[in-house]
Amino acid sequence: MSLDWQYATERGVTVVTLTGHLGGESLARFTGAVSWLLGHGTGPILVDLTRLFSWSAEGEATVMDAVRRLGPARQPLALCGIGELPTSLITATSLPPTCYADREAAMTALAARPGEQPRTSDGCS
Repeated sequence: MSLDWQYATERGVTVVTLTGHLGGESLARFTGAVSWLLGHGTGPILVDLTRLFSWSAEGEATVMDAVRRLGPARQPLALCGIGELPTSLITATSLPPTCYADREAAMTALAARPGEQPRTSDGCS
């Protein structure tokens, strides 16, 4: 299974939607997407994992690296749709990313506070 990523802007929020599996050969593809976003994205960023079926430990680490790379450059940043994906790295970090259970909750929070880091977080269990 491979990884596909899509980029869109909705309600002033840059949304990156991942589909498939994040691991192995797809890690470089996702890292390239993050680099592209650094050059082209503006405003708050939402990484939508709703359609991500699985990720390896390396895939989760790559997402955390993306959070570190994108977050400082384009605050705020949030993740949504983690669902049943393993989150050992995300929950173990002292500064976990802001997470939402679904896309609509994340979009509402990010669009309401375009210049602030969202204050509520759920979905990173």
